Amino acid sequence: MIIQTLDIKDNCTGIFHKSSFLFDNFDEIVESSNLAWKHSPVLDDKKCEYLFLYLKGEDLSPYALDPEMYEEYKLKMESHAKAARTAQIELHDLCFFDIIPENQLLRWFSIRRQCLNRLYQADIKPTDYEILHKAHVLTTEISHNKFRFGEKVGRVRYNIFGSATGRLTTFRDSIPVLTLKKEQRSELTPNNDMFLDLDINAAELRTLLALSGQEQPDIDLHEWNTSELFNSSLSRSEAKQRMFAWLYNPVAIDESLEQCYNREIFRDFFSVADQLVTTPYGRKLYVEEKKAQNYLLQSTTSDIVIENAYKIMKLLENRKSSVAFTLHDSVVLDFAKEDRDLVREIKNIFETTRYGQFLSTIQIGKNFGEMKELKF
Repeated sequence: MIIQTLDIKDNCTGIFHKSSFLFDNFDEIVESSNLAWKHSPVLDDKKCEYLFLYLKGEDLSPYALDPEMYEEYKLKMESHAKAARTAQIELHDLCFFDIIPENQLLRWFSIRRQCLNRLYQADIKPTDYEILHKAHVLTTEISHNKFRFGEKVGRVRYNIFGSATGRLTTFRDSIPVLTLKKEQRSELTPNNDMFLDLDINAAELRTLLALSGQEQPDIDLHEWNTSELFNSSLSRSEAKQRMFAWLYNPVAIDESLEQCYNREIFRDFFSVADQLVTTPYGRKLYVEEKKAQNYLLQSTTSDIVIENAYKIMKLLENRKSSVAFTLHDSVVLDFAKEDRDLVREIKNIFETTRYGQFLSTIQIGKNFGEMKELKF
């Protein structure tokens, strides 16, 4: 059985089972199944597989027994959702039964159940399912939290299929955490005592070193480059600028940087014939050769952060603190002072990757625009 949930947290959490909706006494049903459409708070993601991830953002329509019926009811659901938005109704806070006739909702879930059975039988589980699973669960849990942003209250809603490299993007109705201007950051405030921001130092460079099998310096990497590769002849900012001017320009030459950094390592992951990068996380990225290294480093770094943010989320289960959002190279927590005993453990989880230790920094602040470094 494939579980479909009504997962509006604290409002109408339930499941669709045998052509009806159940809002209580469904624990045994959930326990007996290891397949679901999407993640929900009622599901144990450690044992559940999510068929939504098989599609990678594509529609279920190719798996419909009756494509016309599928489109008809899909449009009905979209129409109800659009009407709710026009009426300025917050869909995330509302039970579906308040805006959609029950007979239409039942029919839609029945049609989708047929599609999901055919999708599962097609056996197209993606090679990057493991990291997609973690990204889906993490971003679903993040989307349940409200934050004050200026005069409004909103949520952070990620699209895990919104970029070519697998980097997270946000939906239009999300708080735009990935694109906030400096002056907007102070408008975003936590629900608990503070934001706690963990940021990997020189993340993509550390990923490059890791993929090359080299040790990670345990100090700021740009400072290390300044002293070890440039004999302290450049400032940190100048060394950083010189590094990235060389790293992502395939025809650039820099003998100092080439002493340490292997810019050709991407070839171990790139098929010239297929123009395909296969990342360590199983992602398959179609890209021309001159952009292959950029895609490999961006994608792998993003997945390192997602993987460790997922682990931190698990650590914080049943705690007041939670993962607020992620920003490519960092994880931001909505942090409660009562959980301060966990800070060192959280930092260690964040820095411990499948490639060894990556140095990180921690900042704290009463809002996202006024953050100060926390020294350890």
